[in-house]
Amino acid sequence: METDATDFTPWGLDASWPDQRWLEPLHGREDEPPMGLRLGHASASAMVLICTFPSSRFDRQVRESGPTAIREVAYETTYALVNLALHQIRTPGARPGGLVGSLLSHAVQQANRYLDWPAIHWGDAAARMTELASWQAGFSLDFPDAYVLVHACGVALETIRLRPVDDLSGYEVTTDPFELGAMHWELWPSRPDIEYEELTRTLVAP
Repeated sequence: METDATDFTPWGLDASWPDQRWLEPLHGREDEPPMGLRLGHASASAMVLICTFPSSRFDRQVRESGPTAIREVAYETTYALVNLALHQIRTPGARPGGLVGSLLSHAVQQANRYLDWPAIHWGDAAARMTELASWQAGFSLDFPDAYVLVHACGVALETIRLRPVDDLSGYEVTTDPFELGAMHWELWPSRPDIEYEELTRTLVAP
């Protein structure tokens, strides 16, 4: 993917990030432009993933599939949290039976309750946030012509400030995840370790 092929302006970190930065397209339907773009930022102690979905493109696909756009944005947020949390587990041995299905059900339930999520602000933009394991995540509807989602580990979500990124040359266009065999955030060596029990406790919490 060439950086100049993006037909919208994504949002990224307001401050200069000193370490690894990369970009990944967020694919939607086959033969259509990417639904959005993820800008990744990783260091020895933190990771921040910022996803920008052009709202007109996202709304069109959601209308055709059924659910409301805002609820689907919330589900994009919680579904990614499940994947991020699962890749923090380095415990040897088999994964408990039914855990993934239970976590996905949890993601659906949390997305349905997005109005109950705590309110935060990214500068002037209001957002809603939730969390799972060592990750915090949120979304905002206050950015022009876009839905913006942020997932953060090692840095408090409410401290993040965003800016439009007109020049993507500072972001590495990395190997296609399908060739790499993993998404780039999965390969972060500094991610905090967690145990299966931590996720299990989340599922039974009120």
